[in-house]
Amino acid sequence: MSSVFGESAFTRLPDGRRLHHVTRGSGGPVVVLEAGLGATRTEWALVLPGLAERTRVVAYDRAGMGRSDRDPGRRHLQRMVEDLGHLLDHLGEERYVLAGHSLGGPIIRAYAAERPERVAALVLIDQAAEEMAHYYKPGTRILGAGLYRGLAALSSVGVKYVPAEIRRLMALFPPQMAAEALAEMTRPAEMRAAAAEMSALAEGFARLRDSGRPLPPVPVTAISGALASSKVERRLRRELVDCHRRLAEALPYGRHVTAKRSGHMIPQDEPELVVEEILRLVG
Repeated sequence: MSSVFGESAFTRLPDGRRLHHVTRGSGGPVVVLEAGLGATRTEWALVLPGLAERTRVVAYDRAGMGRSDRDPGRRHLQRMVEDLGHLLDHLGEERYVLAGHSLGGPIIRAYAAERPERVAALVLIDQAAEEMAHYYKPGTRILGAGLYRGLAALSSVGVKYVPAEIRRLMALFPPQMAAEALAEMTRPAEMRAAAAEMSALAEGFARLRDSGRPLPPVPVTAISGALASSKVERRLRRELVDCHRRLAEALPYGRHVTAKRSGHMIPQDEPELVVEEILRLVG
């Protein structure tokens, strides 16, 4: 099956599910991209080409997203980490540079703590921070999951609602990539998969927060967005950026970078910065 994002293939998991991924470029170390909550390989439309000029890069769809099979199990963080591990085993490299946006950050950090020998470097792009109280409030989970379920219900009866912010970001994509991304993100199955991730978010974050597992002594770059559009968002952003900075400062090879022209969606608003920071670690 072809994709404008790269060479399309599937990885068969031990329980029979398939994970879809795309590959571009050649060389190593291989870069693997982990998308944010409810997002797919299409999130990396503006990042993939720049990385592929220097090395092999892989972006994939988590369970239920994009072209990957649905997971009947609970979509907590550890389940996502296990799926990522099977994908990396299938790709067959000894070590990887892992880059994750938003929820993708905790996923790749949890994997790196479990399998340090497989990780050459990490790039955390405006990652979610499990120590923030915001993620544990019942309202965050209920409203977030409810929103996705509501969008799934609308989509199932033919109403394809696309928020203004998503339309803005899609306008930055090449037309074919934007069309493929919009077609997938408005499917009911996509929304239900996002709701499943949101429903189990606090559970997974609590386990990661309390695990005490250190990251391996490898280069780790944390990129923070600088912009916020409301008073509440500005407060949360300050707290999030502080978490990013503390993490980087606590690591032997940590680096903190500010994306001055971005809020949360750095891979779309400043893709050149993401590419630059990942390639710094590719060498």
